[in-house]
Amino acid sequence: MRINIRSTNDGLPQYFLDHAEPRLEGLTRYLERLTEVRVVLREKRGMYTVEITAEEPRNVFRAEKAEGDMLDAFDEAYRALEKQARRHKRRMQDRTKKSVRELEPLPAIDEADESSEEEEELAEPEIVRVKSHAVKPMTPEEAALQMDMIGHDFFVFTDAQTENVAVVYRRDAGGYGLIEPDLD
Repeated sequence: MRINIRSTNDGLPQYFLDHAEPRLEGLTRYLERLTEVRVVLREKRGMYTVEITAEEPRNVFRAEKAEGDMLDAFDEAYRALEKQARRHKRRMQDRTKKSVRELEPLPAIDEADESSEEEEELAEPEIVRVKSHAVKPMTPEEAALQMDMIGHDFFVFTDAQTENVAVVYRRDAGGYGLIEPDLD
C-alpha cells in the first residue's frame, strides 16, 4: 500500500506525519486489498481541512473534516473513513447471493390516478454542478456496495456481464433498483 500525504499550503510538520502514518497503515485491517491512501491537508483562516481518500481496485472511500487543530481534523476524518471501511468489510462478509436482476419489478402506476399539476409552471432545470468519474466494469451488487460506501443514492457503472453502462439506485420503498439500457 502506498501512502501519499501532502499539504496545499506550507510543508507538513513531522508530528503530523508521525501521527497519521501508523493510523493509515491500520486501515488494512478492514481493507485487505488497499492500494493507495491519499491525505490532503489544507489550512485557511486558522481552520484545517483534512481529506483522506483510500482506494481498493474496485472501491473508493473518502472522508473530509475541518477543525481548528490539524490533528483533530485528521482524527475526525480518519474515524469517518474507518467507519466506512468497517461497514464495507461487514457488508462483504454478510452480503447475500441474491442478484439485483432477480428482484420483481413494481407494477406500473396509472397516470389517471395521479393528481394533475398541469396548472403549475415548470421551471427550466438548471445544472449547477458537473462531476465525472471513471465508469469501471463491475457487477450490480458491487456497484450497490460502492454506492453505499460513497453515500450516494445512485451509482453509474459498466456492467461486467453485458459491458453496457447501467445505473443502480436506492429505492424509497427499500432495496435497490437497476437501470439497464434497452439497445433494441
